[in-house]
Amino acid sequence: MTEKNISITKFQLFFFMIQSQIGIGLLSLPNVVQKTAKGDGWISTFIAGVAVQIMLVIYWQLLKRFPNLIYTEITQKILGRFIGKLINIFIYMNFILIGGLITILFIKVINLWLMPLTPNWIISILILIACIYLTISDLRMIARFFVLATSLILLLWFTSLLSWFTPKEIQYILPIGSSGFKNILLGTNNSLLAMLGFEGLLFLFPFIIENKKGVLKTISMANIFIMIFYTYFMILTLISFSPDQLAQMREPIINLLRGLSYKMVDRVDLIFLSIWIVPMTTSCVAYLFLASKSMNVEKKNYQKVVLMNGFIIFLITLIPYDDAIITLFNKYVSYLNYAVVFIIPILLLILSFLFKKHEMSESA
Repeated sequence: MTEKNISITKFQLFFFMIQSQIGIGLLSLPNVVQKTAKGDGWISTFIAGVAVQIMLVIYWQLLKRFPNLIYTEITQKILGRFIGKLINIFIYMNFILIGGLITILFIKVINLWLMPLTPNWIISILILIACIYLTISDLRMIARFFVLATSLILLLWFTSLLSWFTPKEIQYILPIGSSGFKNILLGTNNSLLAMLGFEGLLFLFPFIIENKKGVLKTISMANIFIMIFYTYFMILTLISFSPDQLAQMREPIINLLRGLSYKMVDRVDLIFLSIWIVPMTTSCVAYLFLASKSMNVEKKNYQKVVLMNGFIIFLITLIPYDDAIITLFNKYVSYLNYAVVFIIPILLLILSFLFKKHEMSESA
């Protein structure tokens, strides 16, 4: 059973969901999605948001049957100890590998745009020290920090309004649907990977101290915010750059701001990126927290587990990598991710109904 002395409100849950989903993936999303969906990339992003909403409803149905258990406890409750623990190993590997991938991408952005001469291992240490320091704190402190950090996401939206004064070409997204259904679905896959983080609900649900009847509404509102936020930036970048330009830009969102210059403020993109370090860090914190929680350790050993997982992520970032290796790493991690985030929860819900399993039933 989970500890009851650590709790969050539905208000904090809303911002936790947002912060765990928005981060490093947003910066390169238009480039990745445009490769397949072209001008219909914004449709792919919208469909991905709908898919996330469907999964949130499935999560809700599963968690209602086990309101005091986290994901890795539910697996053992339904599948038995042996199979449950085996599945939990894959769940842990998924979160630790995603944490490593996010940190690698984080380092790459910092190294490319802000500190090109700084060794990657130094940037990695600085990032992970901040992440470990926050993750070691209790869940309530993490949630409070995520609430404050959301203001920086709103700052990005406000800054993006300035880019509307630059030339725009609506023809880049017309005619709607011209890319074809298959390519739009391929773009949806890339959008889904950028929106991951909502699976944190599977670990946060037992710690919500208020009436859980309003949780589905809370997480749905968070998802709608994410869907609108991502779709907005997809449309903005698609009409700001030609397809050829987008194909050559690693982080189109940053390039969107690069052209802005004022008498008192120059290189808005670098100012933004310096601030955006915080939302990128929250994504790392979220996955470090999920990896540590998935190990089902006692509270007194939690800090040691966080330190160990932080060190493992650091070792992952030391592996020599280039764009090809990162692409391959991302490909295989995404396979594991789909299993942990989509397939396993769906199977658990089906089996819980077939075997009439719920929290009050006897362990298998």
